[in-house]
Amino acid sequence: MSRASEAKKSRRKKRQSARDRFWIPADALEKIKAAAEFEAFDFRLTERGWVFPEDDDAGVLWIWPDSVADVERDAGTADATVILLTPEDDGEVAHVVLVGTDADYQFGLDELFDHLDAIEAYRIGEPIPAFD
Repeated sequence: MSRASEAKKSRRKKRQSARDRFWIPADALEKIKAAAEFEAFDFRLTERGWVFPEDDDAGVLWIWPDSVADVERDAGTADATVILLTPEDDGEVAHVVLVGTDADYQFGLDELFDHLDAIEAYRIGEPIPAFD
């Protein structure tokens, strides 16, 4: 092989090596994208005052602290308004349980923010907001 051919082959190998160092497999890229979307979702909630407590066995949970009320735990009702993302839904559905209720209102992640003012304003004993 001539010196020119060897030099060309060496340069090509160097370019490919540099490119391969920065290549991310598709499944890893999807996980990174999902993590970034989750982080943005969490930021939007916590910026408004939602609290992210310890991980919950059921999924990822945020609590609206202004809604906390003294309710009977045995009744199965929530003692605060919560938003829950579950692994069963791949974190793509926001489950909302209003304080003093046991109803599971479900929203898409973007759709949730259309109703968040009403969710945050709800207090135990008030009429439940209409989510249209």
